[in-house]
Amino acid sequence: MKIMNKIWRRFKKLVKPIALSKKPEELQQIISYSKNETPLTLVHVSAFNYGNAGDVLLPIVLQDTWQHEFGKIDWINQKVYSEVDIELVNRINESNGVVIGGGGLFLRDTNPNEISGWQWPCSIEMLNQIKVPVILYAVGYNRFRGQEEFEPFFTENICAFAEKATYIGLRNYGSINAIENYLPERLHNKLRFQPCMTTFIAQLYPNEFNYDDKQNFIAFNAAFDRSHLRFGEKIGDILSKTAQVLKELSIIIPIKFYSHLPSDDAIIPFLQSYEVPFELVNLHQKHPKEIIEAYVRPKLVIGMRGHAQMIPFGCKTPILSIVSHDKLQWFLDDIGKPEWAVDVLSTWYKDELKSKALDVLSKTMEIKTFINEKQKELYQISIKNVSDSITEIKHKTL
Repeated sequence: MKIMNKIWRRFKKLVKPIALSKKPEELQQIISYSKNETPLTLVHVSAFNYGNAGDVLLPIVLQDTWQHEFGKIDWINQKVYSEVDIELVNRINESNGVVIGGGGLFLRDTNPNEISGWQWPCSIEMLNQIKVPVILYAVGYNRFRGQEEFEPFFTENICAFAEKATYIGLRNYGSINAIENYLPERLHNKLRFQPCMTTFIAQLYPNEFNYDDKQNFIAFNAAFDRSHLRFGEKIGDILSKTAQVLKELSIIIPIKFYSHLPSDDAIIPFLQSYEVPFELVNLHQKHPKEIIEAYVRPKLVIGMRGHAQMIPFGCKTPILSIVSHDKLQWFLDDIGKPEWAVDVLSTWYKDELKSKALDVLSKTMEIKTFINEKQKELYQISIKNVSDSITEIKHKTL
C-alpha cells in the first residue's frame, strides 16, 4: 500500500489543474430553437468550464430546459468566478432576469472569496441593487465529507439570496436539508427540489441520440479532486480493491475508462499494476454531443464523479456509484435506488462493488424501463420550476 500511495502521489503531481478563466467562450449547441413571439433576455451565471466533461454539459442542458418550455431565449453568459460589480449589476438589470446554475456552487474552495463564501462572489450590497428576478436553478451543496465549515459570512449571504430569489432550486434533497441549516425557518419555503438537467437528457433530446444502442462494455470513472477528503488514509487500499474488481469483471465484459479531467487518470497506475485490460476514453474538452454519445453506449457505468452518475442516468444507461461524496448517495436516495451505491468507507467495499455490478448487469432492460419513467418525473418537476420562473419574470419585467 505504501508503494501504491507513492505511485499515485507522483502521478498526481504531473497533472496540472485547469485554470479558472473569467470570460466564457461561445456556448456549443446540441439543438436550436425557433424565436419566441415575446423576446426574453436572461443573464446566465455558471461555471462554463470547458475542461471538465460534466461542466461542459451543465450550462447547455440548463438553457435547453428553459427553452423547451419557452422557446428561444437570448442568453448572456457570465462566468461565476468574477466578482460582481456595478457594471455587471447594470447588465443584469438591463435583462429580464438572472439564472444562476447549475452545479455544486455551494463550495468554499473552488473560487475562495471573502464576499459570499461560495462560488459566486456577489456581495449583499450588489445583490440588493439587482432589480430583476433572481433564480438559482439546479445548484448543489457540494461540501465534502470532513471539509471545513463555511465561513459565517456565507450564512449572511445565503440568507440574503433566499430573501431576494424567486426560489433556490437545489439538485437533491440532501442539499435542501443542508441549506436549511443556514436559513431561518421562515425562508425554508424558498428552497425547492430542482434536479440536475443532465439526469433527463433523453427528454431534452429524444431524437438526437439512440438511447437503446447499448454495447457490451462497462464504462468506469474515477475522481481525485480533494482526494484526502474522498478516501482518507486508505486511498491505496480503496483504489487497489477497485482495480481488483475491475480485473475480475474484465473476464466477462470489456472495460473502458472514461476520463472527465486529466486528474482522473491518477487511477491508471492502479489499473496497470493489477493488469486490468481497459480502453482509455478522454472526455475532457470534447463537444457536448460526443460526451452524450459516449454515455449512451455502455451497458453499465461505474462512476465516482457526480456527473459520471447523472449523465449516464440521463442517457438511460444503468449506473452503479462509488460514493466518496455524499451527493452521489443523495441522488440515488431521491430516485428511490439507494442500493445502486457502494461507499468507499464500507467494510465490505470490494465484495459489494463486484456483487452489485453483476446484479445491475443482469437487469439491463428492467433498469432502463425504471430510468425512463423516473426521467419523466424529473423533467416535469423541472419544467414546472421553469414555468414558475417565467411567470415571475413576465410579471416583473414584461
